[in-house]
Amino acid sequence: MSAPARSGGRPDRVALVSQWFPPEPAPFAEGISDSLRRQGFDVDVLTGVPNYPKGVVYDGYSARRRTVELRDGSRVVRTPLHPSHDRSAVGRAANYLSWAASSSLLGASVLRAADVALVYSSPVTATAAAMTARRRWGTPYVTMVLDLWPDSIFATGFLTDGVARRLAEASLGWFTDRTYRWADHVTVPAPGLRDTIIARGVPAEKVSVVYNWADEKVMQPTEPEPGLRARLGLHDDDFVLMYAGNHGPAQRLDTVIDAVARLHDLPDVHLVLVGDGVEKDALIAQAARSRPGHVHFLDPVPPDRLAARMAAADLHLVSLANDPLFSITLPSKVQSILACGQPVLACAPGDAARVVRHAGAGFDARPEDPASLAEVVRQARQTPRSRLRAMGRAGRHHYLTHMSQATNVQVLADLLTEAARRARSDTRRDKESR
Repeated sequence: MSAPARSGGRPDRVALVSQWFPPEPAPFAEGISDSLRRQGFDVDVLTGVPNYPKGVVYDGYSARRRTVELRDGSRVVRTPLHPSHDRSAVGRAANYLSWAASSSLLGASVLRAADVALVYSSPVTATAAAMTARRRWGTPYVTMVLDLWPDSIFATGFLTDGVARRLAEASLGWFTDRTYRWADHVTVPAPGLRDTIIARGVPAEKVSVVYNWADEKVMQPTEPEPGLRARLGLHDDDFVLMYAGNHGPAQRLDTVIDAVARLHDLPDVHLVLVGDGVEKDALIAQAARSRPGHVHFLDPVPPDRLAARMAAADLHLVSLANDPLFSITLPSKVQSILACGQPVLACAPGDAARVVRHAGAGFDARPEDPASLAEVVRQARQTPRSRLRAMGRAGRHHYLTHMSQATNVQVLADLLTEAARRARSDTRRDKESR
């Protein structure tokens, strides 16, 4: 593919603005940078001093000093911040706002030299530097909305009520609205989120869906983990429903255990829960009471082993609470399951269930409804395995066509090229009108 060239022949230069970047665990931000370089762009990165996920600055860095380094062909400029990632609203706010300020003040060399900026806008305050550059030098920016602000920040339990909540909600709402309006284009990871942002006043032609893709190096069809069923005391012909991920309140895995408990007449149905989380101990106790011997708990495994573990199951579960915010949320595990060519049972509202239905990749059940889920599991158990495998293949085809890295990076590349071209055209018109 030829490089996306600007007038003068050189490739467009993109400034990727992301508060988090490796060595922090930020594979999606790194994947964007790598993919854009492969598309022919010159990519610089403006990011923070690495401190995620523990809120502790990594060895070799200082929270108070700007640094510049080369990483895999990109210049990476890191600006200071207050390191924090705990449950303290004050600490988290200081972390977000300190980087918003330092990136705006000390990231000028990255943004002024760019033809266009791409903002990984979680948190939304990460957009501040791009907004500043737009006002000062006319640098256009495309913002990637990963979650809905300010709704998502309060859904995590910060500032649940009182005057502080009302002030924070009003100010964050105002700022978020400006990030959308000043952007040349807005991308979202799910169709429901696109509808919501349009309903909030952003023109429809300015909002595109760019799916978060899976880690395609590891999430792909593979052979089952050897001996997993035997270690759990399961037979080859037992029906295994697997969930892999966080065991937290948002996932409502208690509903899943309640559903399995309703299937006493199907002794070959087993639920395997892989992962960890704050609800795990309570779930273990619930399973021991309601369906002993048929709910199995496994510790998390490294990403490079997860696909093989998943391949040992017959069906994979996506579970979310029946919350309006989750109806416009597409959990990353949907893409991972589809990429692995596995069939899905979506017990979740909104986009997750819609994707599974549209792809022909499995089943869906009403969220937080154990009776509905039990009936769907019963239906899936009666489905021939050859049919389940066909659902998995259909899901992988849907992933490769609509949700893969290659497909979605091309969408991003086109949006960035168009934003840079439009900015140059506007600049020429301004000069000619003087």
